[in-house]
Amino acid sequence: MPSGQAVAQYAGSMRRSDPNVPLTAESALETAREITNSRGTLVRYPHAGLESARYGRGFAFVETVGSDDGGRDCYVLVTTTGWAHGALSSPARTMDAVIAEHLAKAEHVNREILDGELSPAHLVALEAYDRGLPRIADVPGAGAIDAATTDYAEYLLISLRRHRGEPMSGRQILAHNDFLLQGPEVGRRYTQPCPHCGRPVMHAQRYPRAVCDDCRARTTDRAGRRITGYNTSFSGGMIAYYTDTLGEPNDPAAREECVEVTRTGLCFIDGVAATMREARFGGIVVQLGDPESPAGPTR
Repeated sequence: MPSGQAVAQYAGSMRRSDPNVPLTAESALETAREITNSRGTLVRYPHAGLESARYGRGFAFVETVGSDDGGRDCYVLVTTTGWAHGALSSPARTMDAVIAEHLAKAEHVNREILDGELSPAHLVALEAYDRGLPRIADVPGAGAIDAATTDYAEYLLISLRRHRGEPMSGRQILAHNDFLLQGPEVGRRYTQPCPHCGRPVMHAQRYPRAVCDDCRARTTDRAGRRITGYNTSFSGGMIAYYTDTLGEPNDPAAREECVEVTRTGLCFIDGVAATMREARFGGIVVQLGDPESPAGPTR
């Protein structure tokens, strides 16, 4: 390993495969061995604060690896929230410092957020999220909110709903994403209407015909079979898969490509023509309109 090179991002870079299995020193050691592909260089680093923490409890290990300038120590953290593995590359980057950083982050994302810390836009977005409503306009009394506040609240609600598969409340999602607690920028537009159903979608001047998340979830091929688009790599590209073949995320061989949509980008939402394309800065964008039409979606 080159000097100072971290081998994984810090804390929580990968969730444990089965959170229902109790985390013990023995199970943590097995996980650490899998992470490092090591059986002989791992040494447990006892730390009472980590092993009894209210949030982010876990176990720490030191791994010694070879490098051009001799042995180098790395840390391995295995916790209830995930694992982390990296180099102790400077005198300040000690095991105790790594653990303190992890525990501080765990406390931060589990903090209680009080009403007094939130803006009117945050409060109405949380109410809509907790009620399971798809838009701010469906919240009783929302008609009294000014347009700018409603626009930002819709943006917050879209962001919260994108986490709805995770076992967290709306306030916990905010605690995990500090950028969502910031106020709106003056003069900035945050949402635009979906061209298919009229519900709010994140504003994107480059993609005025982009559909909302709910419509995107109904994207199909010409035969009506549900499809999902992915980037082929970090550098871009787009591939469409049949959604019903994505049930085993750890088995890429089970995925079935929808070759027609990958090749042409033509897809459908409730029978209406749309396009699925690679977005300019990564990700996939679905826009309403026939790609063969002069007025159809473009990148």
